[in-house]
Amino acid sequence: MLSSAFIETPDFRTLIESDDRTVVVGRRGTGKSALFINLKKHWAKDKKTISLTFSPEDTEIIGFRSLLRPFSGSFTLARAATRMLWRYAMLMEIAFYISKHYKLSDLVEKEDRLREHLDRWSESQTPFLTKCRKIAKSFLSIDSPEEAIGDLPLNLELASIEESILKLLSKSDRRVVILMDRLDEGYEPDAIGIGIIAGLAYAAVELNQKSAFIRPIIFLRDNVFRALAKEDPDYSRNIEGQVIRLHWDWALLLLLAAKRMKVTFQLDIEKDQRVWDRCTAGDLQGRDGFKKCLQFTLYRPRDLLSLLNESFFCSFRHGRSTAILEDLEYAAKSISVARLEDLWKEYQKIFPPIQAITSGFKNGEPELSVTSALFKIEQATETIEDSGDQASLSEARLLKASGILQSLYSVGFIGMHDQNTSSFTFCHDGRTPDKGFESADKILIHPCYWLGLNLSKNALSPDEAEEINDEYDINVESLNPKIRNSKIGQIVSHLDKIQQGKEGDREFEQWCLEALRVIFAAHLTGLNLHPNGAAIQRRDIVGTNRAKSEFWERILQDYKVRQVVFDAKNFQDLGPDEYRQLQSYLTGPYGKLGFIINRDESENLNSGKDLDWTKEMYTSHQCLIMKLPAKFLSKLLQKLRSPEKHDAIDRQMWNLLSTYETNYLGLKSTRTRKKSPHTK
Repeated sequence: MLSSAFIETPDFRTLIESDDRTVVVGRRGTGKSALFINLKKHWAKDKKTISLTFSPEDTEIIGFRSLLRPFSGSFTLARAATRMLWRYAMLMEIAFYISKHYKLSDLVEKEDRLREHLDRWSESQTPFLTKCRKIAKSFLSIDSPEEAIGDLPLNLELASIEESILKLLSKSDRRVVILMDRLDEGYEPDAIGIGIIAGLAYAAVELNQKSAFIRPIIFLRDNVFRALAKEDPDYSRNIEGQVIRLHWDWALLLLLAAKRMKVTFQLDIEKDQRVWDRCTAGDLQGRDGFKKCLQFTLYRPRDLLSLLNESFFCSFRHGRSTAILEDLEYAAKSISVARLEDLWKEYQKIFPPIQAITSGFKNGEPELSVTSALFKIEQATETIEDSGDQASLSEARLLKASGILQSLYSVGFIGMHDQNTSSFTFCHDGRTPDKGFESADKILIHPCYWLGLNLSKNALSPDEAEEINDEYDINVESLNPKIRNSKIGQIVSHLDKIQQGKEGDREFEQWCLEALRVIFAAHLTGLNLHPNGAAIQRRDIVGTNRAKSEFWERILQDYKVRQVVFDAKNFQDLGPDEYRQLQSYLTGPYGKLGFIINRDESENLNSGKDLDWTKEMYTSHQCLIMKLPAKFLSKLLQKLRSPEKHDAIDRQMWNLLSTYETNYLGLKSTRTRKKSPHTK
């Protein structure tokens, strides 16, 4: 389901359209795993891209920590050491892959020093972090850690290895994407733990910035990343600009819910809102009904999907084919009770009084002052005394009310109000608050426990949900759409600055390449300028057709186009030479259809040369040549500003092709485009 019902969010498109972001940060349940899986699938389609994925087990991280004992008191030393070790490990994994590739292995044999390192790297069939630890163990001295770190680049021959691998990638015409997930396994929020994550972030950013051949992307949970941002004095200069934060608004969540429903219930309905209305009834219908559903979540996909699964299970159990508000409320209550019980089970051994203390907040207000909370804790402690539970009583007396309140914060049961941001922040990593509780401070019981505790308020408004900063100390806000829209605006405005004619040829080709990479990012892989530059018939821009949408599948089936050709012409009027040139390219995998990008004002063909030569190419050579003016590409770019209209481009291209076939060539088309589930 993570793949079949995946939606291409603005965050996904940002990652495939540009190399600007290296660190992906998200709260629990915001879709990091789905993003990881589908990015892997996306790049696996590109034969020119080597896709490497790493998801270390907790035992590997714990073992790696042991290597860093000499630096246990210094975040800076731990970061410096791991930055080089992560970099070395990534480079060696790239080299190892190339050495095992049937077409590329010969390249490695010519690099003697790299071969020696590879032999050492391949000695044991262990995970890559374990290999790295065994190699680095002999270089990191307990007696002189600073000197050991200073010598580490020389001992690992890091510069030489990096140079060799970049040369190999250049010769092989390959690009490497490295995806790294599950880095919170075995994580501890101390100098070493944070240093390991910081070292990885630095290594990934440096490799990404140094070469276009290597594209690392690391996935971090928010509480882990928050610790890095707080601990690292150089965070804002080196890391902050490389971060993409996963964020969901109601429109994206509706899109996700509708797609899941369509797959699950096998619905053939066009609009997302209609899908929702088909599966719900009464007060749940309409946009307001969906937003009522979101009140029981923290605007996270996992929360929403769990709630909907339980709601539909409840409705089916009562013989209904649609969910109603009562189903939703029952599901929300069941989930809340289950989460409360999970909290008790998880922390019972290390915090014995947790069940009695949290139960003391039942039937009250979700938001209260520290003074009121301390009073409730003292009352709950009295009930523990009456129960005779010695373990819980001993812990409660030891911690006292103030210590228990801090413990409730550290396990995520309560959040603290931040006056600077007017929001509540929660913690889930066992940390104590950054500051002590003051009597007048406000605290909030985590919304996921409200129904389970039967509090006076049982749901969040959309605005309140945005004020719950779950796992980190900054507002939940996504700048990605703004950044993305700014980039689109820059591309569009740049077109008018390019001089027409030979003087602007190269700049226009680059503009076309950049525009095509953004517009068709999910459908064409490996888009490059002059991929066969040494050949007599040098094609301007070529990309591989993934056939993942109706339009591109139609291109593949009807015109046999696996490699799509775009010929860039930095002038307005096209003549026979331009049409003949492109037609000569259309052989073998290039099929029988190609595109000319020129500086015309309209994509329509008027009677005269354009129409005549289009017909001539089709009649004489069975080749269809379509004109895609740069202005038309700019219009397509503009449509990408709205994530809700992500299907508009495919629809536009489908309609343009149909116009060519039926209006210009007079063909009788038997094809009709299926209505997209996301068409608005």
